[in-house]
Amino acid sequence: MGRKLDVDAQVVRRLQNGDEGALREAIGLYGEVVLGMARRILFEPAMAEEVAQDTFLALWRRPGAFDPTRGSLQSFLLGVARNKAIDLVRKEEARTRARDLLMAEAETATTMENPTDRLEERREVRDALSCLSEMQREAIVLAYFGGRTYREVAAELGVPEGTAKTRLRDGLIKLKEVLNKSDTTEI
Repeated sequence: MGRKLDVDAQVVRRLQNGDEGALREAIGLYGEVVLGMARRILFEPAMAEEVAQDTFLALWRRPGAFDPTRGSLQSFLLGVARNKAIDLVRKEEARTRARDLLMAEAETATTMENPTDRLEERREVRDALSCLSEMQREAIVLAYFGGRTYREVAAELGVPEGTAKTRLRDGLIKLKEVLNKSDTTEI
C-alpha cells in the first residue's frame, strides 16, 4: 500500500508541475474505477463519462487539493466523482421539477377577467405546444411562461446560448404556423 501512495504522490507532484503525462497516467490508473462510480450513481453512460472527465479535469486544475496524508489518489478521485455525480443528479431533478411545474402552469394559465373565454385559447396553445419538439417546448415554456431570458434558458438547460436562441426561434416559428393553421380551419 505504501508503494501505491508513493506513486500517487509522485503523479500529483508531476501534475503540479503541469506534466500532461501525469494526467494521462492518473486516467490510466483510475479512469475505469472513476467511470464505474459515476455509472453506479447516474445510470446514463454519457452523463457518467462527463462526470469522469470533470473529475480528472478538477485534478488537473487543482492537483494540490489531493492530500496524500488523508488517503490514496483513488479514494480522492472517487470522492470527487461521487460528489460531482450527486450534484448532477440534483441538478437534473431540479430541472425536471421546474420544467414540470412550468408545463403545468402553462396548461392552467388564464386571465382573471373572464376565464371561460380563454379556455379555447388555452387549449389551442397547449395543443400547439405539443406539436413542438421536447427541446423547443422546454425552451419556450421556460422563456415565455417562466419569464426567463434566453441566457437563463441556456444556463438552465445546460446548452450554449446560441442553441437556446435557435430552439426559441424555431419553436416560435412552428407555434405560429400551427396556430395560424388552426385559425384558418375554423373559418
